[in-house]
Amino acid sequence: MPTQLPKPKKKKLFGARFTSTLSVALVLFVLGLGALGGLAAAGVAAMMREQFTITVMLDESADDKYAADLVKQLNAAPYVARTVYISPDSASQIVARDLGERPEEFLGYNPMQASVEFSLKAQYAVRDSIAPIVQALQKQGGKRISSVEYKADLLDAVNVGIHHSAIFLAIIAGVLLLISMSLVANTVRLALHGDRFLIGTMRLVGATSWFIRRPFVVSQALHGLVAAVLAMSAIAVLLYIGLDSTGSAVTALRQLLLNPIHVGCVALGLVVLGMTIPALAAWQACSKYLHCTTDELYLM
Repeated sequence: MPTQLPKPKKKKLFGARFTSTLSVALVLFVLGLGALGGLAAAGVAAMMREQFTITVMLDESADDKYAADLVKQLNAAPYVARTVYISPDSASQIVARDLGERPEEFLGYNPMQASVEFSLKAQYAVRDSIAPIVQALQKQGGKRISSVEYKADLLDAVNVGIHHSAIFLAIIAGVLLLISMSLVANTVRLALHGDRFLIGTMRLVGATSWFIRRPFVVSQALHGLVAAVLAMSAIAVLLYIGLDSTGSAVTALRQLLLNPIHVGCVALGLVVLGMTIPALAAWQACSKYLHCTTDELYLM
């Protein structure tokens, strides 16, 4: 009776290498979204700080030339984001929009003063930075500046909220990064577990440690690069679908999330992490198997 030859096993589509690469890609995908979200949050915080304005109330003795020179001086200052000159007539129109009636109609004259409003850049929108700015303006303007007004309590409340949010996001980012590194390292170790006998055999025939480690480290680094590309592609598709609409809010969010510098930094970070973590995990796993006896390899 003829013996039946065993059928050759078909290669599985979802092999250990593919599963490992996909797992790393999923982890990098979450990290990439978190990084973009954190950078967008930082952008929102900067925008909130730059909405804070300081109002320089001009005295009646200040003529139009002084107002124009003051606007020019503020625009040239490194701490100013934007400047707006408000004439007495413009101030009267603003009051009319709020009250429904111009002050001249019931007072007989325009009591509004000319003023210059300017917004600070985000890094200068703190009380310690504003104090010397206000003092310099008052000293330079003299009697032509009646007062310099700003809402210090509101600024402090905004900065405290931003500070607490930044601490919370930093803690979440740190925990997420540690979990991600642990998951990637464990995935790589599991992928190399099936090659432990090959490592043991190479060690028995006299191969050097670097000769044994090199192909595994290089292979895992390349798999990490592929995983990073997959993660970035998935993020790009998700952002394209999620932000494929109109509206001022969506436009502002798109500008924050798709900032070229932020996207480039996140992409570079994903590539570095995607290649470095698997390579280090492969190095560590190989080192572990290199120091095991044959009996210990069987027991793993």
